[in-house]
Amino acid sequence: MMRLLCFIDYLGSGGAQRQLTFLARHLKKSGVDVEVLTYHESDFFIPVLAEAGINVETVRGGGRFTKVFSLRKSIRARKFDVLLAFLNAPALYAEIAALPRRRWGLVVSERLAVPGSSMGFARFRRYLHGLADYVTTNSHTNRLLIEKAVPGLTGKVVTIYNALDLEYFSPLQGPVPAGDGRLRFVVLASHQLKKNLLGLVEAAHQVVQAAPELDFTIEWFGRFDAGKNGPGDTGPFEQAKRRIETFRIQDRFIFSEPTSDVAAVYRRADALILPSFYEGLPNVVCEAMACGRPVLMSNVCDAENLVREGDNGFLFDPRDPADMARAILRFAALSGDDRKLMGEKSRKRAVILFNPERFAAHYRRVLESAMRREQTIIPHWCESIPQSAIRMIENEK
Repeated sequence: MMRLLCFIDYLGSGGAQRQLTFLARHLKKSGVDVEVLTYHESDFFIPVLAEAGINVETVRGGGRFTKVFSLRKSIRARKFDVLLAFLNAPALYAEIAALPRRRWGLVVSERLAVPGSSMGFARFRRYLHGLADYVTTNSHTNRLLIEKAVPGLTGKVVTIYNALDLEYFSPLQGPVPAGDGRLRFVVLASHQLKKNLLGLVEAAHQVVQAAPELDFTIEWFGRFDAGKNGPGDTGPFEQAKRRIETFRIQDRFIFSEPTSDVAAVYRRADALILPSFYEGLPNVVCEAMACGRPVLMSNVCDAENLVREGDNGFLFDPRDPADMARAILRFAALSGDDRKLMGEKSRKRAVILFNPERFAAHYRRVLESAMRREQTIIPHWCESIPQSAIRMIENEK
């Protein structure tokens, strides 16, 4: 039986934490002995792991430097066959713990495809990935960024797309309630500058100008993340709100707090919009697809593997509000039957791409190869590399 130690910063409600919890439960169910180690307090997913019989331990206290030594000591004192570290900081701590030598396999996982991360300190940090047996990413874009930063890692970086609970994230069962003719778009994203609320406001204004008779609303579910002005930077949001007032389109936008019942949000909507300047593999797009909803999203990173233009949604240039408006107008011009068909195609694609069994099987193959200290070339999932990812790497300065 393989003994796996999963290592992450904390077990809050974030996407990486959700994916690690999902993976740990599936591997436990398949016979792997799984433990989870964290270094910050948060118990959001602890009950879920406990229900699956997975023990969670937190290494508490210590500043930035003392934490390095306490985590190294804790990791090296444990008995396990392979360590899986999710996110950049846990990966760094795990790689330091591997020095000067280790008796166990090491897999580290990056979860964000950030432009410019193939240079500077990010590039230096990635050189430490040479201490691991494998590096996993949840997007081809992230993998290509790593391989661009450190070409020597090519062949040991494996892309594995996220998994979803396809029963929870599923289309509305039964007859579709009669609508009032209004198109309802939803956005689930924080109010960070990179999420591009301002661009969406500009696009909505152009839609109103081009089709004043079109009845639509955009409901944005989001929170304020830390920004350059400190925690809860409201600058980008306030700028967008002022632009909404200038354009007199207050009736087109609704701003709501994040909700835990995201599946219900997707099901009530006609389509999801995601106008971000960059994304890796956005959870909200995957979830909306699984709920049978068309997606209108920025043509960046791995977008072309998720949305097929005119098939299950539309793609646009996030830096061009006119192109974003074009996508909204094209969707609005579809008949109800065509929108329904688009949503059905989203669901079919989600079932293929985000299959939990395939996700767990790919990770198990990586972990077992690391445990045996092999240097096997492991295929990616999804295997196809989207042109949107290649363009981003080519355009990176």
